[in-house]
Amino acid sequence: MKNKILLFLTGAVFFVLSSCLNSDDTSVTVSLSDAQIASFKLANDSIEGIGDVVFTIDQIEGRIFNQDSMPFGTEINELLVMSLTYTAGGVYNVNLTPEATGETYQWNGTDSVDFSEPVRITVTAYDGITTKNYLAQINIHTVVPDSMTWGLLAENVLGIAAKEQKVIPFEVDGVENYLMYVQPSPAGNGYQLYSSSVNDLKSWSQLSLNGLPESGLILSQITAFEGELYVPATTGILYRSVDGRNWFASEENTPNVKALLGVVREGLNQPAVLATIIEEDGNLYFAGMNESQGWISDPETSAVPAGFPLTGFGSISYQAMYFERLMVAGGKDTEGNYLNSSWGTMGNATTWILLTDEKSNYFEKRSGAMLAKYDDMFFLMGGH
Repeated sequence: MKNKILLFLTGAVFFVLSSCLNSDDTSVTVSLSDAQIASFKLANDSIEGIGDVVFTIDQIEGRIFNQDSMPFGTEINELLVMSLTYTAGGVYNVNLTPEATGETYQWNGTDSVDFSEPVRITVTAYDGITTKNYLAQINIHTVVPDSMTWGLLAENVLGIAAKEQKVIPFEVDGVENYLMYVQPSPAGNGYQLYSSSVNDLKSWSQLSLNGLPESGLILSQITAFEGELYVPATTGILYRSVDGRNWFASEENTPNVKALLGVVREGLNQPAVLATIIEEDGNLYFAGMNESQGWISDPETSAVPAGFPLTGFGSISYQAMYFERLMVAGGKDTEGNYLNSSWGTMGNATTWILLTDEKSNYFEKRSGAMLAKYDDMFFLMGGH
């Protein structure tokens, strides 16, 4: 590079080359003000897979990176051979600043480079004036793919032992918060309520709680529906609250509710429904409650089948094929048997279908499960 002649020119220069094989002239356009990198490649025989990594060049943001991260545990502990090509065919100068060292130097086109941390690349075009800056980095998975890594956020946030508890997001005084309902251990001392900001989750403040019995609630089934909270009791009474603090038993026409299954959300030509299991004359039926607290059930078509969970299940609302749906998985049936199944419903939630068969053993002996959805995948976090 030291022997290159600095040309204070901009724009494009046309070179006319005569062919030795025929009389045709070939015109080649070289831009003297183009400093863009066209391709980027790294190599080192000691680092498995580095030569096969495909790098993306973002010309707008000036970033060079591999969208498909290298495997978890890969270590860049050797200098790498870097190969560059340019959209102009060549450039006047390339300076490198590896963040691992912080030193800037002129790259001669062959020296190996420290990529243990990102490297800043400054390219100068043939005109000696135009420059373009890039940040090149190697992405490596920080965890094993298809796994979930949990970290401790805070310890003993309440300062009491809990027999049962449930955390649910809910708006309090116009502000989105997390509410934690707790049955202290030993049981029989009444329920307690705590609140935390969605941006904190380390500090919890106790709130007053009124209208609930001393015991007998199925806390795991607390459900938010149409701006209110609902929780069933083992006695069949359904409690509701508009603020999360003050509760009262639902109207007299409310059936004997044995379980809250979740919510089928409002969709196209489809009102929202609170999915439940109710009991009439010693038999269990599926029933849906609409936003006006009206109940929908048909004893002839909505009987709960054997093998359907009543407690300990996980549930999630989701959309598929343009319809809102609800799925439950795991849990225990009326006899206390652990279930290897997941079930789904839509519409008014009075008809459910089996989504899995008995060959599945993933849900075996899992109660207190929680279902979550991320992108197009479902996750079941099993209890005990």
